Amino acid sequence: MSEPEPTRHWLDEPPTVGAILVTHNGAAWLPKVLGSYARMFHAPDVWRAVDVASTDGSYELARDSFGPARVLQAPRGSGFGAAVALAVEQMPRTDWIWLLHDDAAVLPGTLSGLLDTATLADDIAAVGPKVREWPSLRRLLEVGLTTTGTGGRETGLEPGEPDAGQHDRPAEVLAVGSAGMLVRRSVWDELGGFDPDLPLHFDDVDFGWRAARAGYRVITAPQGVIFHAEASRRRTRRRTTGDLPAWEQRRAALWTHLANAGSVKFWWQYLRLLLGSFVRVAGFLLLKDPESAGDELLAVRSVYAHPLRLLAARRRRRATARRSPRQIRELFPPFYLPYQHGLDAMRTAVAALVRPESVTSSGRRSTVVIDETPEEAQDLDDGPSLLRRRPWFALVIALVVASVVAGRGLIGGAVSGGLSGGALLPSPDTAGGWWMLLVGGSRADGLVDGWPPLFALPLAVAGTIVWPRPDLVVGVLMLFAVPFAALTAHRFGRHLTDHRIARIVWALGYAGLVAGVGAVPQGRLGTVVALVVAPVVANCCWQLAEQPSWRRGLKLGVAISVASAFAPVAVLLSAGALLLLWWCEGRWVARHLVVAAVTPLVLLGPWLIDRALLPTRWWWEAGLPVPGAESLLDVVTGRAGGVSAAWWLSVPVLVLGVAALVPRRTRLGARTAWMFGVFALAVALLGHVTSFAGVTGRVDLSPWVGLPAVLWVASIGTAALVAWPAAETWPRPAVAAVTVAALVLPLGAGAWWIGRGADDPLAGDVAAVVPAFLAERPGRTLVVRGDIDQGVTYRAVRGQGGYLGEEALLPGDDAVTALTEAVQQLLARPTESDIEALGAAGVGSIYLPDADPELARRIDGAPGLEPTGSDSPDARAWVLSDEPVVEQVSVPMWRRAVVGLQSVLWVVAVLLITPVRRREETEREQLDDVTETIDLPAPLPDDSETVSAR
Repeated sequence: MSEPEPTRHWLDEPPTVGAILVTHNGAAWLPKVLGSYARMFHAPDVWRAVDVASTDGSYELARDSFGPARVLQAPRGSGFGAAVALAVEQMPRTDWIWLLHDDAAVLPGTLSGLLDTATLADDIAAVGPKVREWPSLRRLLEVGLTTTGTGGRETGLEPGEPDAGQHDRPAEVLAVGSAGMLVRRSVWDELGGFDPDLPLHFDDVDFGWRAARAGYRVITAPQGVIFHAEASRRRTRRRTTGDLPAWEQRRAALWTHLANAGSVKFWWQYLRLLLGSFVRVAGFLLLKDPESAGDELLAVRSVYAHPLRLLAARRRRRATARRSPRQIRELFPPFYLPYQHGLDAMRTAVAALVRPESVTSSGRRSTVVIDETPEEAQDLDDGPSLLRRRPWFALVIALVVASVVAGRGLIGGAVSGGLSGGALLPSPDTAGGWWMLLVGGSRADGLVDGWPPLFALPLAVAGTIVWPRPDLVVGVLMLFAVPFAALTAHRFGRHLTDHRIARIVWALGYAGLVAGVGAVPQGRLGTVVALVVAPVVANCCWQLAEQPSWRRGLKLGVAISVASAFAPVAVLLSAGALLLLWWCEGRWVARHLVVAAVTPLVLLGPWLIDRALLPTRWWWEAGLPVPGAESLLDVVTGRAGGVSAAWWLSVPVLVLGVAALVPRRTRLGARTAWMFGVFALAVALLGHVTSFAGVTGRVDLSPWVGLPAVLWVASIGTAALVAWPAAETWPRPAVAAVTVAALVLPLGAGAWWIGRGADDPLAGDVAAVVPAFLAERPGRTLVVRGDIDQGVTYRAVRGQGGYLGEEALLPGDDAVTALTEAVQQLLARPTESDIEALGAAGVGSIYLPDADPELARRIDGAPGLEPTGSDSPDARAWVLSDEPVVEQVSVPMWRRAVVGLQSVLWVVAVLLITPVRRREETEREQLDDVTETIDLPAPLPDDSETVSAR
């Protein structure tokens, strides 16, 4: 609520004011601060200064200004409230107490403006000035304070908001800052001053909260202005032994809320802040700030480990409370404000991902400096298009839009129910399905003696954020795979060249390869994720070669582990990359390459042995083992058969790669790219001539070689990018021809991708593997596909078909042997004992989705089978006459323990590779900034007063 305009009515009988200045290592600001006191129109009646163990000459400056009798010394470690209490005890009693900081300068009319508002009514407990930033002098820092339900200090101001008179009417608020606070002495005594449990932070918010509960008002006095450097909050004050730790600010916030919360709301707030703190810890870890995460945990421990002290603080507040929490509810911000801040932070994070160099921020305000004058800014608005000013940002937006257009047949289904089809199985109903898969709680086949898939771990972590809709995680990965690949490729391209246009074309070419290989419409999630991560692996290799360290080696190992969890053949490709790096750099990186090589062995563990180290299984990626159908021409041109763009789109890239070997000054880099490309081509050709085994059935499945085929062509394109500086010296027609050739792949593949769409066989709905009437029957359903001539595959599934990840759980050898023999007999000359063997294996029904006539005829002749209805004309189904044997499969506890240990190791590895800007370095830089010249107006014309001193 706003207050009436203040007047100088108090000049007839001026109230007495005692000013208290608290100093602690504030010598950088004190000369200006003390000088501002000498120009005040209305000066305090009593002065006291309290120095808290300063080591930079602050005590001497205060003593020379006020005299030894007015300067007190507080013990080391004393908080602001304790220093003020010491001064209050030793100075004459006055009507008002004026609290001052050693980093806050005043204007001549500051105290006069505060008294104008403070003397309006007897129920005003405290008033606070309008606080501007020092040294900018015009940015607003505070015009009153409040706090959010999550413990955030809220000013109600926009970041960097300038003072244009928009907050110049007094208003009732929850609290005002302690810098410049004018507080009524009688209220100070009644409430006991600042809480000794809040030595530095949130003491002002707590005091205002207690004053409001006691029936008083706290008012802003914008006529009074101070300039505050916020040295303690920004950590620019020189630190000494005994200073409060960094986590004290968060501890104070938690303490203030729990000590002042009403009786009804206390327990809700107690649990909310506890759980919210753990969410904040997770957020800090995701934002690569483990130090702040540690501070949060220390703050929680400090508050929640002392319940008796907290209860005593609540009793003291109840003794002075006269108003209920409901009566002061309007002094707090809306409940949704913290979440709005979170959305703003997410928006900033997305902007930083797309164009990181455009976002620089520090603390509460942006540090972006706008150099343009208004005329220049107007020219910028009317000047070149966004594509010319920020080409990469514009192209990323275009790729996102193109992804939506290409996925037009999938968007609706992905939003409503998820994606499935091709190699992609549907996602579980909740993220708990993937977590249970890891700990051994879910088994689709019941014939399992294998390890859970490690790709379920990142899916489970990401799915936890959208717990009831984990399909959104898979949907985002599949629909936006092309822009994701372009982003990671462009970031790696920054190391390869400084030429922006060449780098952008190369990144778009890589995105074109990802689109053209057809991994998305075929539902090959493993290839999609591995291709997105592949530039990250290359980036880590480059960083390791430039500045070897164990942390960079670990980072490289984690990237390889992520790619290999989804596509095990990435282990073989990564081994080639590590060998190439060792061959190029030698002993310089040898030790750290060992870290990179061992990390996947530790993080993937038994899963790696189960998949990647067995040649018959390393081609089996996340999802169903759907065979590829590539030709030799497909492999050489970066394709893998099936749904894919025209092979000739990659030919210009191969031609440019050959030409890249000609220039001598870039030949070394181009040759290195060629070496890895040839290795990737060899892996792809190896897959072309071999076969692998799926879950059950055929063991001669043709591998899908999309990952090595794309990396082969991408490596040749990288050689062309490395050689681009040499091509710049060529004649203009030659440069134009090279540019056109480089654009053939991204433009052609993009046109195919958008025109065809990203669906078929991938579908925007989740189709059941077996009909509902069979899924409801006891036992499992034997799903048989194929024909007698080409071969038959089968799966024994529970329910309607299982979800993504369950297909990777391999049956035990004995169970596979028994079931395979029973199926072979079923398709040959089945007897009643063969059908009984199926029942003993837990099979209760047989289903042919696309029934081959000969196959259906053979099954029809089996004794003990009864034909039943089907869900389509092309399908056939049978049920066993006898009840199947259903056995519960239990997973040994030691296996669950191993998977739990692996999960912990993943968390530790991610924390270790998280880049951290050390807090000490930040403080050192801020201390350097303090040495800059800081000038105050003397006085500012629009803030000067006309009242002479008393």
